Amino acid sequence: MAHANTTNGGALEAFRSYAAAFQKLDAKAVSAHFAEPALMITPIGVFSVPNAAAVEEVYRGVMRDASARGYARTEFATLSEQRLTEQLSIVSGEGAQKRASGEVLHDFGVAYTLQKSKDAWRIVVATIYDRVRR
Repeated sequence: MAHANTTNGGALEAFRSYAAAFQKLDAKAVSAHFAEPALMITPIGVFSVPNAAAVEEVYRGVMRDASARGYARTEFATLSEQRLTEQLSIVSGEGAQKRASGEVLHDFGVAYTLQKSKDAWRIVVATIYDRVRR
């Protein structure tokens, strides 16, 4: 079973672990980073994901589309954590999905709210938005 980041690290480390799972196109590993339930806010809509199976279903579709477009990796230009309380943080930043050649497929921004449970930081709200290249 895939594991989310334990409480030894912070929300930023948990987000990086989630991003690494996405880069491997591993929907099951991605789902381990989400709380149950969670909310996803994306350019195509708002989705409630009640459990790991729902997260996996959403991410399988996203990953299938990314792979079909030639996705190879995600690079974050900026990534920071704003600790709101001992159990609540927002991780935000800007990134780009890229082909193996380095060509940018999608510029995006993120603002993820993570909550610390007894064993791990988990994503409760995942906000992904399109970013205009400057």
